[in-house]
Amino acid sequence: MSAVLAPQKPEVLPVNFDGIPASLRNHPHWVLWRYELTEKDKWTKPPYQCNGHYASPNNSATWATFDQVRAAYEAGDFDGIGIHLRDDLVGVDLDHVIDASGKLTPLAAEIVARFDGAYMEKSPSGDGLHILTCGTFGRFGKGTLHKNIECYGEGSPRYLTVTGHELGHTAEITDQAEALDWLYQTHFRKSTAADANLPTVTDDRVTGILDEAAILTNAMQVGGERFRKLFDGDFSDYPSQSEADLALANMLARATQDAATLDRLFRVSELYRPEKWDKPHSAEGQTYGQMTIAKALTGDNATKRIEAPASRSREFVRAADAMAVTHTVDWLIDGVMEKGTSCMLFGASGSGKSFVAIDWSCCIATGTDWHGHDVEPGAVFYIVGEGQKGFGRRLAAWQQKNDVSLQAAPLYLWQSPVPLSNPDNVKELAKQIAKVASDNEPPRMIVIDTLARNIGNADENSNRDMGLLMNLLDDHLRLPFNASVVIVHHSGNGDRDRLRGASGLTGAVDYEYRVDKKGDARSLVCKKNKEDEEGEDRHFLIERVPLEGNMSSAALVMLDMPKTGTRVNLRPASKTCLSVLKKMTDPCGVVPNDELKQALGLGAPELVVPKEKWKDESIIAGITTGTTDDAKRKAFERALDQLVNEANLVGTYGGYVWPK
Repeated sequence: MSAVLAPQKPEVLPVNFDGIPASLRNHPHWVLWRYELTEKDKWTKPPYQCNGHYASPNNSATWATFDQVRAAYEAGDFDGIGIHLRDDLVGVDLDHVIDASGKLTPLAAEIVARFDGAYMEKSPSGDGLHILTCGTFGRFGKGTLHKNIECYGEGSPRYLTVTGHELGHTAEITDQAEALDWLYQTHFRKSTAADANLPTVTDDRVTGILDEAAILTNAMQVGGERFRKLFDGDFSDYPSQSEADLALANMLARATQDAATLDRLFRVSELYRPEKWDKPHSAEGQTYGQMTIAKALTGDNATKRIEAPASRSREFVRAADAMAVTHTVDWLIDGVMEKGTSCMLFGASGSGKSFVAIDWSCCIATGTDWHGHDVEPGAVFYIVGEGQKGFGRRLAAWQQKNDVSLQAAPLYLWQSPVPLSNPDNVKELAKQIAKVASDNEPPRMIVIDTLARNIGNADENSNRDMGLLMNLLDDHLRLPFNASVVIVHHSGNGDRDRLRGASGLTGAVDYEYRVDKKGDARSLVCKKNKEDEEGEDRHFLIERVPLEGNMSSAALVMLDMPKTGTRVNLRPASKTCLSVLKKMTDPCGVVPNDELKQALGLGAPELVVPKEKWKDESIIAGITTGTTDDAKRKAFERALDQLVNEANLVGTYGGYVWPK
């Protein structure tokens, strides 16, 4: 029963303080962390101060010294420690690269070899690897193709966990400028959709960018898991890497017979080896790469070419291949929206739907977690169809309220409506996005605010017109860029629970979120999620923010509380206990006895749970790192007190409890 109610808390390596480099200990940028179970049953590691309050990635006053976090950790209330990397400190985070025998994956082994002499340690899970060094790096965040590689440094919104479980023979932080440059050029430089070294982007090059993205997508769909493994640098199915190189080139040759295009696409794969690809291998001076491409283009692949339009594959693919390339969910906002999907965000006038769209956009553009949910950083393109004059003030309010600068963020505004029912307008919009993206971050989100102001001559009540509009957005924006398209729309005039206009709009999108307003309180309700159950409501306020020059605007402030009640910042153990109780109530709850019904009258719940059973399940879910019965009891009692007396989220009577 326990496994059904809550996932088991992950095991974690204890911190080895003596193994942490002495120079790293001198930095005053330390935080603590402990596992926290979200409503989506995912364990996360939010940063904490020594006093038990959340730490902020943008407020150094919430950080601590090494000795302070050591004392707090050894008191037993936290699972680990971490550091915000500042000055010239750079951290490389490799997830799931150490197997049970201690062997590194081929990708990790190559990176470790490049960083010879750097300090390396195991991650808290024991199957990941961290490299800490000094230097500069071109872009922090996740890798271009391998999402299990992430780099941290000055300005990163996230901290890096530190364990002190050293790998290798270096116990100090060293300068690794050459290795960092190699890592950036091969794993982080954005060149799949655009080449940052191009000084000028012509219309022909813009078209080429879109075509190359489509070629890569089609090759992946047809090649399935074999293509994905090769593109990720895994050549374990081949006798040598040279044979794997030719196999990948053969697959790419089925999608394009242009040698220059094939060369560019191969160079962004993890099989690409600069020192070999560009080295002469024949008496005529041909490089290894040129010879490999020539073999691929003159072989059987020349007669098997995929005729790929600039949008999506128009041929059948095997189900097994489709399953191979979709075996994991690639989140744009973890648990909220997947990358490359379509989303309808709707609500009545004045409900706050544009504030939600702005909040999403700013978090993605700055790489800031969306209220505890990880985001995939990248460029955001926002079509401001209405309220252009006040939009800049809303951005200034978000920046001030969240203490996160938007000055260098890849957030781009189109400050007039675009009639999207006209195919030429959509194509031109795609070209404009590609021009900007070619020298900046890849597009992650495109926001159309609102549908009514950008619909052109189409009829929003016509399923045919709306179907054609969605096809245009898919073919020219969502699919070529693999960007999520968010459409801000109004709710129905007679039924505010649904979208206004054609019913086919609901069927055409992957996600549907409704924004409700009751008094000052707002809620974001997930009405549709093709990949999961509809999520729980998220509650927020729109707070006034004074700006310079006697101006003001407003910004979204997320709440942890239901619509009624006072805002309370729940501790992780309290959140875990509440989540466990909600899951227990239906399968394990009992009908209240007569005494309880009489005492509570009309306020009596339908089902209640024995408090002792709830306590046992909460302890199993990992609300404390303490091992004694007394430590577990005290942790539960602290959570119970906060949920009942501070937050008013749990009711209790005569040995029974229930979620309010």
